[in-house]
Amino acid sequence: MRRYEIDSIRSIALILLIFYHIIISFVPETRAIGFIINKEKDGLVDLLLLLSPALNIWRMPILFLIAGMAFYFSSRRRNNKELFKERLMRLILPLTFCSFFIVPVGYFISENYYNSDFKYWPFPAYLWFLNSIFYYSLFLLPLISLNKKNANLLNFFNKLFKNKYIMFMIFSIPMMIFAGIFNPKDYSNFVNFAALPLLPLGELNIHGFFVGLFCFLIGFIFASSGDIFWNSVRNIKFITLIIAIILFSQRLFFFLIPNWIGDTTAYSLQISNILTAFESVCWMLSFSGFASTFLNKKNNFLSYLTLSVFPIYIFHMPAQFLISSFIYPISIAPTLKFIIVFLTTILLCLAIYEIIKRIRGIKILFGIKT
Repeated sequence: MRRYEIDSIRSIALILLIFYHIIISFVPETRAIGFIINKEKDGLVDLLLLLSPALNIWRMPILFLIAGMAFYFSSRRRNNKELFKERLMRLILPLTFCSFFIVPVGYFISENYYNSDFKYWPFPAYLWFLNSIFYYSLFLLPLISLNKKNANLLNFFNKLFKNKYIMFMIFSIPMMIFAGIFNPKDYSNFVNFAALPLLPLGELNIHGFFVGLFCFLIGFIFASSGDIFWNSVRNIKFITLIIAIILFSQRLFFFLIPNWIGDTTAYSLQISNILTAFESVCWMLSFSGFASTFLNKKNNFLSYLTLSVFPIYIFHMPAQFLISSFIYPISIAPTLKFIIVFLTTILLCLAIYEIIKRIRGIKILFGIKT
């Protein structure tokens, strides 16, 4: 039986990712990472920026969680050799091609907008997620082999997950331990770039690496439990939502805002990171619970988005930069600019998807199944 809630979570999470990337283009500091920015803000944009840290701590971890679930279902139909080949074709081939020919287009648009010198350099940039998924998949191959020989390993966890609170603890405690041990300077940034430990780029992001790996692994294990996991998250969706809102509120008023204005925070960075990790788990479980309650059925729009998720992810940044270059110079309300860029970015990505899915020879380069 197809788990429609997984498709729904993946599609909505991608839309939230695009939403976040566009709202932070109203923050001048994002110009440093290549964004086309809009310096003017209004009340609604300010409010969205104020609330965006609630999203930023779990927008990528939940994608790793869902990727781990998808990998479980893929592993049921393939042996390890077939899985490795499938990961190469579905992840590394699009990553390599798009690093050379798609990612630089976005940054060319941005540099041209600011009349800056553009230097072509193929690199993954926002496609780092594909790189991480590939490595995480390789790490799980021994577990898959072991489970096929002896299913008792996953069955042990599945029995534990029947208790919703034990499931909650198994997910949240390791996340809190990672946050406490590695104690990142900025939790949201360090949790959203999980590829960096494998690349010699500045400060090694060990915390983000382990968070991504753990979410991928726990997603794999959750998927193996079938209805057990989904029954548990449905039962605690309101509890986890309330906890998440409370934790975000205290983080906003006692840590984030004091930091922004240069005031003294109520507690240490380490305590904040531990609480933030717990908060992120609550958001993910609550989101999963509500999706399983209301979206575990075939939905034509979400089913369509599911098929287009990969190319939308690949093209969304160049599309955002292109549309922003036309919309941001116009003298209209910042909120209206945000809405136009958000909607037209998605529509442009869907239009590109409709074109490339009809060209058999190039579909595989953008992660579309042939």
